[in-house]
Amino acid sequence: MALSVNRKEADTSVPSRINRTEFVLIWFVWWLPSTRLGRAMRSVRDNELAAETVGVHTLRTKVIAFTISAVLGGIGGALYAAGHGASIVRFRHNDPEHLAELLDDAMYPSPRVIAMDGVNSMTGNAPDLAAFSRLATEHHCLLYVDDAHGFGLIGERSPDELCDYGTSGNSVFRHLDVSYDDAVLVAGFSKSYSSLLAFMSLTTPLKDALKVLAPPYLYSGPSPVASLATVLTGLEVNRRRGDLVRLDVWRKTARVLDAMRTLGIHTPNTSGHPIIEIPLANHEEIDDVGRYLFEHGIYVTMAAYPLAPKSEVGFRIQVTAANGDDEIEELIAVLTSLKERFQLEQLHPATA
Repeated sequence: MALSVNRKEADTSVPSRINRTEFVLIWFVWWLPSTRLGRAMRSVRDNELAAETVGVHTLRTKVIAFTISAVLGGIGGALYAAGHGASIVRFRHNDPEHLAELLDDAMYPSPRVIAMDGVNSMTGNAPDLAAFSRLATEHHCLLYVDDAHGFGLIGERSPDELCDYGTSGNSVFRHLDVSYDDAVLVAGFSKSYSSLLAFMSLTTPLKDALKVLAPPYLYSGPSPVASLATVLTGLEVNRRRGDLVRLDVWRKTARVLDAMRTLGIHTPNTSGHPIIEIPLANHEEIDDVGRYLFEHGIYVTMAAYPLAPKSEVGFRIQVTAANGDDEIEELIAVLTSLKERFQLEQLHPATA
């Protein structure tokens, strides 16, 4: 969660800090390939099986490579913003009161952007979007919401809805009945529609400005025809039977969550959305847990340190419409055996 502040009168010391940071980044990128880690990354890239044969820990290497690329990408974006006089201030996750304190602070002048997730990519929970929307309106901010994991899954509520996900899959804004005023909705089609396309929903004046000011748009090419065709087909499927598909996903997700409660396995998922995070009690077991799951036919997303804080290390299960009931039961059986072999966070007695 971040609050981006555009400082029209930037501190004169900013350029020197940026230059030092750029120097360190250039040196790091130049130095990394010559290290043991850099050689391991190249070997995994070239031939994963051969790398594992000679003793390279491929899972750990890929997690580290992903972490480094994410950090470099984030720093690059921050440097670009800082070069244009902006500052980035973090507020606590889903804490509108903390954000209100920052917005009231005179040291953060306008214009300001509140940037946040829609459906969280790890917990599967949605934010108190109405509260953040009110803050954006009261403080004349732009609310930027990335709903990559909610779009296509949750949508507007209706008396005729088949499940708690609502209908149509038209985003967290519609699902929580929050206005698009002072907001930008960003989402991709990769999660629900298996396409490389993405979109932004925003006001016409801002759209016109981005068309001439945003380098990624100015220097991009046309969308691939295959990606466009995939989205068009997906939208047609959504129109004809999308709510039935969402009902099926909801039912399978509820089965997994019910089984986890029976097993006493903790998850921060309180929404019932099909993104289920399972934290480990011992973060050092992450490699062995990932390998155990993979060897037993379960493919999950691992969140290892330093990608996640040690207290939040774990893995993410994603239930999809393509999963059959037999695969759901297989997942539950593997989770049962996993609990017996490794230290998973347990439910507190009050929530068990």
